[in-house]
Amino acid sequence: MSQADAVVVGAGITGLACAYRLQKLGVETLVLESGDRIGGVIRSERIDGHLVEWGPGSLLPTSHTFGLLSEIGLDTELEEANPKSPRYIVVNGRLRAIPLGPLSFGGILRATAEPLVRSKSSGDESVASFFRRRFGSQVHDRMVAPFVTGIFAGNTERLSVGAVFPRILEIEREYGSVVWGMLGRRPKDKAAGSRRSTISSFPEGLETLPRRMAQNLKIQTGCSGIRIGKDVQAKATVLAVPAFRAAEILSEMYPELAAMLGAIDYAPIVVATTSMPVRSLSTPLRGFGFLVPQSERLVMLGTVFNSLLFSGRAPEDRLLFTSFLGGVSRPEVFDWPDERVWDSVCSELKRVLKASVQPEPLAIFRHRRAIPQYNVGHRLRVETIAAELSRIPGLFITGNFLHGVSVPACMEHGDNTATAVSEFLRSA
Repeated sequence: MSQADAVVVGAGITGLACAYRLQKLGVETLVLESGDRIGGVIRSERIDGHLVEWGPGSLLPTSHTFGLLSEIGLDTELEEANPKSPRYIVVNGRLRAIPLGPLSFGGILRATAEPLVRSKSSGDESVASFFRRRFGSQVHDRMVAPFVTGIFAGNTERLSVGAVFPRILEIEREYGSVVWGMLGRRPKDKAAGSRRSTISSFPEGLETLPRRMAQNLKIQTGCSGIRIGKDVQAKATVLAVPAFRAAEILSEMYPELAAMLGAIDYAPIVVATTSMPVRSLSTPLRGFGFLVPQSERLVMLGTVFNSLLFSGRAPEDRLLFTSFLGGVSRPEVFDWPDERVWDSVCSELKRVLKASVQPEPLAIFRHRRAIPQYNVGHRLRVETIAAELSRIPGLFITGNFLHGVSVPACMEHGDNTATAVSEFLRSA
């Protein structure tokens, strides 16, 4: 099936970034994709005059992201949201702007005492344990847990703080206080003349990114059922697919490695997009969107105000929202019929936004295994996978189940993997 020095399996953003860099490094590369399109979960679509996203709808660029966007000519097309737009947490059914809005006086007082906490993380601590210990239960319950749910759709009692927030863990160990450490590191962390990073997308949606990256790549779609040793014969093979897919591909040749990959949990996500007339809100809406603590007992995990972030997302007289449901806390929502999803989303949005009418449904997208879970023990598992891979020359694995789930993190994973592949081929 393959005729190239390097084969990249998977045409999601990680695989495309890897293939793009390999080609730049002069390595003949072929990309194999099981589906009929490129981009993975990044997909933008026009529905009834609205620009909706199937998965991630924005990114927070890093210095690496800016460099890669410049290479592919997208840096000038980047559309930035207003960094001063408020973000909200739902508390007692009302939108409360962060950072202080969601907290009571007692919660604020406990958080400000963080520098006085002398204990340090020992071993692989959960996100919940770490933040409750350092900042108190209210900061965790009303801010950290919703924020982490917005990224991982996971359970902070299970997620590893060292895997989810490695920098914060390092700061605690170095400074003894997260607050003092952040204040102490800020001046030297910000490079002189570095470009400001804020939530960004593109006028035609985030799918602009994988489409541009794939323009000059050799890609074969519809390549399902691939197996290492049978279908792929190349000097170097990169698996840039979800962990469970990589496990299937490796199951016959490398069952132990496949078992490690197959043990990584994923959270299901339902994405529901809705539209509402601007006039249905008595007070003009501002901001990025809101997140929901579990104590609110809503079905929604959170909602993004797409049309307030970026232009062209909805007709002038309408608002576009993207709500997320399911996750580790409510996996059963994935199997709900559309009608039940719409009943929950539309009624909850109407109530939270204090709207005069319910939002109108646009589209539902379901992702059964959407986001990998960096649970306690994740870092050890990643180290074990790396050790196993070191004994298999020419095989590389990359993806959002290793060191970061964001789009910029995936782009950097792919880039770094390409460098490792190039070095391997030069020394082979």
